[in-house]
Formats: sequence, structure tokens, C-alpha cells
Amino acid sequence: MGHYHLKKCRELGIEVAAVYNTPSPKLAEARAEGITAYDTLDAFLADDRFSLVYICTPNDVHAELAIACLETGKHVMCEKPVTMNAAELDACIAAAEKNNRIFTAHQNRRWDVDYLTVKAAVDSGEIGRITTINSRVYGQRGVCFGWRADPSRGGGMLYDWGIHLIDQFLCMFRGHKVISVYARLLSILTPAVDDSFELQMTFDNETCAIVHVGTFSLQSLPRWFVYGDRGTLRLDDFTGVNGGMARIRDAVSGFDSVFGKHDIGPSRTMAPLQPEFIEELPLPTAESDPLAYHRNLIAACEGLETPFVTFDEMRRAMKIVDLAFESAKSNQVIKTKI
Repeated sequence: MGHYHLKKCRELGIEVAAVYNTPSPKLAEARAEGITAYDTLDAFLADDRFSLVYICTPNDVHAELAIACLETGKHVMCEKPVTMNAAELDACIAAAEKNNRIFTAHQNRRWDVDYLTVKAAVDSGEIGRITTINSRVYGQRGVCFGWRADPSRGGGMLYDWGIHLIDQFLCMFRGHKVISVYARLLSILTPAVDDSFELQMTFDNETCAIVHVGTFSLQSLPRWFVYGDRGTLRLDDFTGVNGGMARIRDAVSGFDSVFGKHDIGPSRTMAPLQPEFIEELPLPTAESDPLAYHRNLIAACEGLETPFVTFDEMRRAMKIVDLAFESAKSNQVIKTKI
């Protein structure tokens, strides 16, 4: 992620002055890029050429590094998950408020085109009141690599993909509280951490958001499937264009008869509708802005804008993660109001 953010900064014409890491080949990589590289945090923080720090480390040291940077007057952008839990996050926020510094998390998947497409469809109301949304991310390798397989470093898929997908739902339903959380964490091929998980969040508008992440899935389901009380939406992948959306042509409560002699499926209840009852709708079109997050961050550091990812938004997401771990451990639905 350090290389990712270096690329984004250079695209915006922002100078990356220095990096800090414990002694490793990464320091040589930085020097090869023409960047000053420090192997002690004190020396790094004493460098007055920069005012903003990007934290791109394993998750377990996010909080201590963020607080150290904030206490020396640096603004901080932290990779996700911003901390290991809500208590650590509150300590970071306190340091940011005390020193009047920007502190925010990298939630770049708010600008993913597939998410934006689904959000536009939900906001439009074209398929009616939304009852259930399935958000799925699958891989095939079945392992978490490097430190992401170490629970002490904050490994596992809930911290990795989970925090992004939770944030997407919280943004999709801004103004609505999460009233219950249920999670099931699995270690299928990576014994020490969750390499697969299922998470269900119910909002106070009665929408159920279901997240499923799996690293060992040799067959795929749609990236998104959205149920409304007038229709459904399916997005197959991250492109935002492969899938479809359809709704009933007129307001109905159900169809109590089957026409003709054709195959009605496994039962009359599950029989297909006649085509004239269904209206195929175009998927909304959405455009991603891959530099929006970084432009806003720089403007926020200059006092011109408010960070896109706020303290309250980070708190909500981390509280959901905390409750997910609690739910998985107890195998119970956790009632809440977040």
C-alpha cells in the first residue's frame, strides 16, 4: 500500500519526502525512488519537510504510530482498518483533537464503480423499498498471505475486506442506525485467522445487509444481489456493468395463477412470470474518481475541506467490527443502535 499511495501522490504532484520502516529491504526500495528513508521513528518525525503521514503498516501498530505522529503535529491518514478496535480508535481521535490535526482512514472503496451503481439504484427507488442486499467478494487461493495470516498483527478477512464492505453499507444508508449484528468467522485453509466470514447487519429501516467474503470459492455468486419489494438487481462483478435490473410493471401483491402448459418450475409458487409482467430496466451508470479521496485529504490538510472519512464514520465501522467478533465468539445476534 505504500507503493499505491506513492503513485497517487505523484499523480497529484505531491512530494513524498521521507519514509520510516524498521530495518528491511523496503528502506532500499524507498531510496531507489529518491526518498529519504529512516529506520527510527524519532528521526522520521524530526524531519520538518512534511506535514502529512500515510500509515501503511500491519494493523497492530496503527494506533501507536498514529498517536506518535499526531503528538508531533503531523496530519495522519491511516490504512484500514484504522485501528484494531474502537478503544484504540478513540485514543487516536483524542490525540488528533488535542493537537488540532487531521486523522482519517483510507476508505477508497466508496468510489468503486460497482458500489456506486448499486447505491444509485437503491437511491432511485426504481425497484421499490429495499429489503435485503447481498455483498460478496470471493477468491480462490484459500490463504491469507504474510502478516495477514497472523492474528497478533491484525490478520484475517474481517479486518481486510470486511471493513471496506461495512463502510460501503454505512455510507449507503447514512442516517439509519444498525440495530443488530450477527457474524460467523471461518478458518478454512488459514488456521490462525478468519479466511472467510459471513456478516449480517440489520438497519432501522428494516433493510438487511449481508456480507460474505471467502478466499476459497471455486465457483462464484454475483458480487451484488439486491431485493426490493418491486424488483431485483444483480451485479456480477466489480465492473458495474455486468448484470441486470428488473421490476414488476404494475403495483401487485402477488400472482395467483399460472398461464399455459409450459414448465412451471419446482412448484406453482416458484413458477416464472409471464414476460409481459416484467419490465427490464437499464442499470444505473456510475463513474469512479480514483483521485477523489487523495484530493480531499490534501484539501483538508490545507484547511479547505472536511475529510471525507470522519471520526464518527470511523467509530461506527470499528464498533461494527468489534460486535462482529463478539457475535462470532458467542454465536449470537448482538442487539445495538449504532
